[in-house]
Amino acid sequence: MKTNAFQKRKGYLMIGGAGLLGSALYLGLSFQFPFGEMDQPGAAVFPIMVGTLLVVASLAVLWEGWRMDRAEEVGVPAGADAGRLLILIGLLFGYLLALPYLGQIVGSLLFCTVLVRVLSPLGWARTVAYSLVISIGLYAVFVVLLQVPMPRGIWNF
Repeated sequence: MKTNAFQKRKGYLMIGGAGLLGSALYLGLSFQFPFGEMDQPGAAVFPIMVGTLLVVASLAVLWEGWRMDRAEEVGVPAGADAGRLLILIGLLFGYLLALPYLGQIVGSLLFCTVLVRVLSPLGWARTVAYSLVISIGLYAVFVVLLQVPMPRGIWNF
């Protein structure tokens, strides 16, 4: 695998700073929801807990990066590996943007199919079969078992 060297400390500080900024924004927006009562918590409770944990985790990453040796380096993908990484990031953003319109099953099927085709040498038949199993499995776990409302998209059932 071809890689480029990158200062590990700088990466920790960048990720910790971005995480702190994002989590502080998330936490700030969470306070707009109702708190509810002690016996019946409101919509703000869970987002505030998550936002607080994200702030603490980001501060821990910043602290670790601050204490890290400046000379320590880490490999960053280059060449074809960097291309596959960028494709994965693009697919994740596409999946998140398409999810409300396509729905969980169709969106997951398309995402998994393209991802498996890009990352593996499998043929189309196995790729589609695996993608169907993953999409239906995700639906079964989240929608049926855990009763998490997922976007229905073009298949309203």
